[in-house]
Amino acid sequence: MVSKTKNSITFWLRKNLFSSWFNTLLTVAVLWCIAAVTSKAVLPMFSMDWSVIGYNLKLITTGSYPANQLWRVWICISYISLFGGSSFGYGYRKLPVVLILILIFQFLLLFLPFSFLSKAFLCANIVLTLLGFYLIRVFAKSTQTGIIIGAWLLLLPFTFIGIYGFTGPSGFMPKITTNYWGGLLLSMIISLTSILFSFPIGLLLAIGRRSNLKLIKAICTAFIEIVRGVPLITILFIGYLIIPLALPSSLNPSVFIRAMIGIIAFHSAYMAENFRGGFQGIPRTQYEAAISLNLSKPKTMILIILPQVLKRMIPVLVSSFTGTLKDTSLISIIGLLDLIGISSAIASNPKYMTSNSQVLLFMALIYFILCYSISGASNKIEKTLGITTKQAAKP
Repeated sequence: MVSKTKNSITFWLRKNLFSSWFNTLLTVAVLWCIAAVTSKAVLPMFSMDWSVIGYNLKLITTGSYPANQLWRVWICISYISLFGGSSFGYGYRKLPVVLILILIFQFLLLFLPFSFLSKAFLCANIVLTLLGFYLIRVFAKSTQTGIIIGAWLLLLPFTFIGIYGFTGPSGFMPKITTNYWGGLLLSMIISLTSILFSFPIGLLLAIGRRSNLKLIKAICTAFIEIVRGVPLITILFIGYLIIPLALPSSLNPSVFIRAMIGIIAFHSAYMAENFRGGFQGIPRTQYEAAISLNLSKPKTMILIILPQVLKRMIPVLVSSFTGTLKDTSLISIIGLLDLIGISSAIASNPKYMTSNSQVLLFMALIYFILCYSISGASNKIEKTLGITTKQAAKP
């Protein structure tokens, strides 16, 4: 009876919110502030005219990408749905709450003003997610690991080939240059590519900075410190203006490639410092133990040091990944129409000048869902590896 009383809502409220007259006063004040903010800021959102999102939904999601080729984008999303469900099936026996929320979110998207083909692909994605969740169990555990790792490594090449194309104008998959990419599609491609390349480049820079070879150490240190000492906006403008001048006209890269080079260089420098901090946290005895086992330096790094560094760096890596995702919004200043660039273009239309708040709120919701998903995945990995604060505090 006592246990039920202690676990009841009334007991929790008395203990945490109304334990004294001062806590009661603070609780009432906070509730009043929440009610005031809700009535002044949150409730008016439901009375806003959100038709601007429906009219510009295609522009927000894919920019100027040709409408008759959108099936290629949906194929890439279906690929993610299938192997995303497989990844959940690898770690869970029952449908986890996160996956259920993802399925509900996909179902709610059916109520948005998408085309019939898009809604058909949304339904297919729900089925593929569930299919991947249960189908992965048919394979052996070691085979499951290989399939999932291989699928995620092939995601970016598969996406680039699918979206860019490889045939002529009259072919099955005509080439669609990057100047037609925009909106959420452009933001996600740049984010994923930057994360994929900045991770190994940052690791190599960190190893080079710790090298005993003075020339390599000096080059890596100079690159890291110079790039970290310059704002990302400046690096983007340097890539946008200087790279075409430094290369012959026949090798002049597109604005997309120039932006990619700047973002990858910027985040590689910060990633290198994150790795350097992880290396410094490894005790000297780990290196000595590897030497006593007669392991070479490459084997020591790959088999002993790197697994410990990556485990320690998970929170920092997640912070870097979310930072990379949000930093892609700066590419709009060099003419690329990502999510922020699209929102500015919509707001500049005289027809939608009074709907700027709705557009920005919708963009904020998209960024929140993406960043919160990364954070939730990180928390799951930390709990699985036993590196959360609560578990670390146990003797």
